[in-house]
Amino acid sequence: IDVLRSPSVHHPSPDPGALFAFVQEHGLGRSGLTYDQPMSSAFMRFCTSIIDDAGLTDPIPERAMRIGSAGDHLRIETSGGSLLAERLVVASNPHRRQIPSWVVPLLGCAGPTINHAADIDLRSLSDLSGQRVVIVGGGLSAGHLAVGACARGAAVHLVARRPLMVRSFDTDPGWLGPKHLRAFDATESPTQRLAQASAARGGGTMPDWMVNRLHELAAEGRLCIRAGVPIATADTINGHYELTLADNTTITGDLLWLATGTIPDLRSLRALSPVLPDIATVDGYPVPDHDLRIGRHPVHVMGRLATLELGPAAGNLWGARMAARRITHAITGVDFEAIPAGPGSGRGRFSRR
Repeated sequence: IDVLRSPSVHHPSPDPGALFAFVQEHGLGRSGLTYDQPMSSAFMRFCTSIIDDAGLTDPIPERAMRIGSAGDHLRIETSGGSLLAERLVVASNPHRRQIPSWVVPLLGCAGPTINHAADIDLRSLSDLSGQRVVIVGGGLSAGHLAVGACARGAAVHLVARRPLMVRSFDTDPGWLGPKHLRAFDATESPTQRLAQASAARGGGTMPDWMVNRLHELAAEGRLCIRAGVPIATADTINGHYELTLADNTTITGDLLWLATGTIPDLRSLRALSPVLPDIATVDGYPVPDHDLRIGRHPVHVMGRLATLELGPAAGNLWGARMAARRITHAITGVDFEAIPAGPGSGRGRFSRR
């Protein structure tokens, strides 16, 4: 992924202008897009500098196996030992894959492997020459997979259940402020909040530059786009897939890639099983308070798990900034104001409130 989808003011630093200043200071490339979305390479270098400055370069290389209550604390059993924590922040995006109903009969059957986008690393696929790749989905992930498969010599079909939808950001910018959040915050029912957030996110969308690139590949004969025609059924025949669309046309493929998204689900983090009975959830989404704490245990959530408190943009970089601010205040009593401490410093001014 060469370019991020968020504006350059959304990043881990408290200072909104820190990324722009960092790019200028180090002479890094810019995307030139309308909203100055940052290049992935520049963003990675910037984040690395933030991590270095914060002294977070040496994480504990262990897996959490069991998280249980220990009085006012949490006992975290890991693959390498045990930790006692005063607070736990779940920032690992636990989720379940969204699998279309027509795929279910294929699961467990003999035939080519079905891959979800979350499991595909294009960097490990150097040559797909002679392969027929069918990519299902209409979002940016589907677009990146299609471009990558074409670049590796595959004959690619991109199939989406609705026409390709062009949107600069995956969430309307009105959800980053009071325009939409005022009504969302006034909604008391978690179920209704989830319905509002789901409607706001809708299905997959792509920025115009990706749609333009896909149409270029289609014009070159390297990509076939079937958008707006859902898949009705699928079968395996002689070692390949045969998909029948709603208009009774068929598509044959050797590889089937599902870019059909994921659904946040706290329950998929099995290490939390001992404390899950104390946490209210709606379809896998936890119900957090203002501090993004869930239940009676000192557990906070970030990312899409914070949707019922922060809204549909919780899983974006904006949501990460908002979550970090609330959790920081809950733990330390400190609230940061985004006032630059100096050009390229990446730090904001802190005040106690």
